[in-house]
Amino acid sequence: MKRHGALAGLVLSAVVPVLAAFGGVIALSGCASCQSTVRQVSIPAVAAGSFDGVEGDQTGHRLYLADRTTNKVDVIDISSADPWFKGAIDVGGPPNGLAVAPELHRLYAGVAGGTLAVVDIEASSPHFMQVINTITVDPADADLIDYSAKLNRVFVSTGTGGEVVSVDPTGAAPQVRYPLKTEVGQPRYNPADGLLYVTVAGLDSIVAINPSDGKTVRTIKVAGCHPHGLAINPGRQLAMAICRSSVAVVNLRTAASDVSMVVQGGDLVSYEAAVDRFVVASPHNRTDSAVGVFYGDGTFLGSVVSTPAAHGAAFDAARGLVYAPGAAGLMSFTPGACEPPADWMKFAAGMSVFAVPLFAFALFLIWYARRMGRARSAGPTWEELQKEDMANERERMLALEDAIFGPLNQDLRPES
Repeated sequence: MKRHGALAGLVLSAVVPVLAAFGGVIALSGCASCQSTVRQVSIPAVAAGSFDGVEGDQTGHRLYLADRTTNKVDVIDISSADPWFKGAIDVGGPPNGLAVAPELHRLYAGVAGGTLAVVDIEASSPHFMQVINTITVDPADADLIDYSAKLNRVFVSTGTGGEVVSVDPTGAAPQVRYPLKTEVGQPRYNPADGLLYVTVAGLDSIVAINPSDGKTVRTIKVAGCHPHGLAINPGRQLAMAICRSSVAVVNLRTAASDVSMVVQGGDLVSYEAAVDRFVVASPHNRTDSAVGVFYGDGTFLGSVVSTPAAHGAAFDAARGLVYAPGAAGLMSFTPGACEPPADWMKFAAGMSVFAVPLFAFALFLIWYARRMGRARSAGPTWEELQKEDMANERERMLALEDAIFGPLNQDLRPES
């Protein structure tokens, strides 16, 4: 009974620290994945659509959704707690990327067919929610776009056309073309360093371009990513790239990247400076689609289940809500309000991934060595076996002497 009690004590001493460490890891991970309540708003016109870009207008309190099914941009009023469908803008073809210029009261839409649609979004204008200009940028396609208030330019990706086109928002100034000669994804201008960053899946990289002369400044390799969506936090000089099956946070100063599968890839990502959050749309199938939210430093906050129709999502900074296309029309949720863990907690959680298995293995080796030692102590020791062998050898020698000299020569036997 004593032996079994000692064994149970040793096993218990191994299991308790392991369970404690495992519980610590779970507790730490819980701080980075808060639960959120998803609200579904029934908007039949949106529920029937298939969307690409989603853009929030923080000034006008409107949400724009690029509806490729109807060749229109759907407009949702989000100025109150109950969003409602305001109307749809016909842009003359399937819309792709969207960008808002609040100070110009303009919405820009990249349209399949190679045009950039300019929409008036000034509520008091007689042309409100109407296309007031169409700018041709490519013979085939105008895909994802970005607007820079600092440069007063719209940057348009031509997708398989292999170029990024810098366009004057009014269409008056000449266009500037940046040929990359390979399929390009999302362009994003970074006001902090004055460079234009573009995802290039074929190069597995993010390419940085100097807008003043069109020269490539550097190429940031993100191995195994095949990036598509891109958003930049200029305050921290961080970029978030959406990979084929993961998400990469890239330090634009050092070109170091950190790849995570906490969200399994996706399509588009946006950054909202007013709340310092990244929002990732990850459309897959009915069970795996999600919308993920990250802090401005790239730390994962949490995610909710979405639909395959949600290729993009946007923040409403005034209400702290995330909006995306949903099963009934529009879904919204408030990201969990927990703070990210402290640096020492993240370090401890990371180390525990390696330390816990090693500690458990070390305890197993100690237990196994003690068990083998007890097993050996149950039988004869090495010294006892040696003495037994010597006694057996002595008996064999005496038997040989008896066979040679006979049993009468007992006095000649050596003393034992």
